[in-house]
Amino acid sequence: MKNLLLTIIFVLLTISTTNAQFFNQADVEIYKNDIAKQAKSLVKEHLDLTADQAGIFWPLYDKYEVKYSVVLNEELKVLEDYLMNYYMLSDEKAKELMNKSIKLKNKKLNLQKEYIETMSKELPVKLVGKFFQIHNRIDLMISQQRSEKIPLVRDQDKN
Repeated sequence: MKNLLLTIIFVLLTISTTNAQFFNQADVEIYKNDIAKQAKSLVKEHLDLTADQAGIFWPLYDKYEVKYSVVLNEELKVLEDYLMNYYMLSDEKAKELMNKSIKLKNKKLNLQKEYIETMSKELPVKLVGKFFQIHNRIDLMISQQRSEKIPLVRDQDKN
């Protein structure tokens, strides 16, 4: 686990841009793709699978990641919508974006629940738990990268 933490810190440091004031869609895509490319190798490195387990796990992992990336892309759309409305953000739009964000968080959780159940039918539960620990750390890295680029909601009295 220490190696995983060090790897995550290294990845964050190598792809992080400090003091970024504005979100850039291209940057987030690069970060997401870099992390996604590294995600599978991080999972491989930290998830000790037998040959039989690997034959079961990797096809499930690939299906899960396809579905998960759809949710990540939906999150990007919400972020784009926020940024398009950043200077003229109305209360109604802010509420709409918050509700969309909450729905997407629930979508992620529901997808995890679905795959915890699916994977646990065919793989040891502890192995499934370890995978989701690793996956959640990777997701935190993606969230960290995004949050560094997203400006806070402007105060209404500022121009």
